[in-house]
Amino acid sequence: MNAPLVWIVLPGVYAAILFLMRRWGRAVVVMGILVSILLAWLAWTEPIGETLILGSLRIKLDDTLFVLGRRFVLRPSDAPVLTMIYLGAAFWFGGATVARAGSFFVPIGLAIAALLTAAIAVEPFLYAALLIELVTIISIPLISPLGRPVGRGVLRYLTFQTLAMPLILFTGWILAGVEASPADSSLVLHGNILLALGFAFLLAIFPFHTWVPMLAAESHPFVAAFIFYILSLGITFLGIGFLERYLWLRTSSNSYALLQFVGMLMVVLGGLWAAFQVHLGRILGYAVLMETGLSLLTVSIGPAGELLPPSLEILFSSMLPRGLAFGIWALALTTLAAYGDGDGEGETEERLSFDRMRGKGRKFPIAVGLLMMANLSLAGFPLLAGFPVRLALWNALAQKSVLAAVVALLGSVGLLTGCLRSLAILTAGGDEVPWTMTEQWSERIMFFLGGLALLLVGILPQWFLPALGRMTQIYLSSHP
Repeated sequence: MNAPLVWIVLPGVYAAILFLMRRWGRAVVVMGILVSILLAWLAWTEPIGETLILGSLRIKLDDTLFVLGRRFVLRPSDAPVLTMIYLGAAFWFGGATVARAGSFFVPIGLAIAALLTAAIAVEPFLYAALLIELVTIISIPLISPLGRPVGRGVLRYLTFQTLAMPLILFTGWILAGVEASPADSSLVLHGNILLALGFAFLLAIFPFHTWVPMLAAESHPFVAAFIFYILSLGITFLGIGFLERYLWLRTSSNSYALLQFVGMLMVVLGGLWAAFQVHLGRILGYAVLMETGLSLLTVSIGPAGELLPPSLEILFSSMLPRGLAFGIWALALTTLAAYGDGDGEGETEERLSFDRMRGKGRKFPIAVGLLMMANLSLAGFPLLAGFPVRLALWNALAQKSVLAAVVALLGSVGLLTGCLRSLAILTAGGDEVPWTMTEQWSERIMFFLGGLALLLVGILPQWFLPALGRMTQIYLSSHP
């Protein structure tokens, strides 16, 4: 048996089985959670390339699987990425029933996790573009269900992700020439340009970002947030793999300068747009863009030729509070979109606008309270999950570039401003509007658990950060 079979093929087959069983919704959710947790646990505890002992049975987990002449390689250093992908999938599946995410959510979500794992593992790497495109295609039924008109955000999402595929493929062809002739400056320049454009499309970098706020406004909030989170997770580590694979790219000071500039641009624009939005879903979309910018700034901390352990540790550590905040934020938006109108009519894009949400916090105080907590966590507010990681990032950026640190703080201020404006709208109405709790008990339980998690991670980071630090050490163990 080999590792790609366990973490790519088996979850893909299991996803197909769950798809056929989708009429049994709760059973499918439970089975999806269990298999995702099992895969995450195996990635964390069972070293790839060593012998697994199960009683009298001895199984060696080889690291390579050959398919049609292509290699899928999962090394021991990939274990942290596998753990985060499948543990993140289990977290999102846990809220699927309460969020009414649909019968396709768990099967397609598990298939997406398997395909992203394959994209990280495939060699030659250029085939990763084909796998990312496949992820995009199978995610369409989630964000644009049957019977609903296809929104502009869905079309732009499909278009921009598809445009990234040929750019990455051409990059692979050019980089092969660079390896053969590293002194050819024209090949290096062309490779840099195509690679930058390809990842700009994949990560929704300005000006190719417009589909993110559109999708957050017109699609199911919980499903859209899952797509944002899982895609950014897989593509981020795919990009880090590019930096590590090619010495000329990793040692170029221009690469890190470009990452820092684009990161600052995304943080400023995301925070600024979030501050002046009049739609709760779009604010989430711009928060996603700001998080993308912060990830780029984190990677840019290392000097040319080296990915510093502190920068990777911050990047790994940010995934936990980010996933918690996105999930809770999206679940709160789902509750408000489902019940907030009173008449239950209208598209999500209309129902989450400030005009329709005015005073709804008085009917849904728990949902609104957790919405504010998630927003504040992403803004780096003290005592919440995002604060310890934000503090570490601000400190690391200040040592490298004061301007970058100031820009990161300004982005947080913009997101905080959007949070306060949303709170003012949601609680408007005066004393004549009574305060009630309209949320269902299942939603209250999920909100309680989510709020508790945000507080525990923020107040007691020493319970969680050592494990994330260990992930960094494992990841760096066989990387340059």
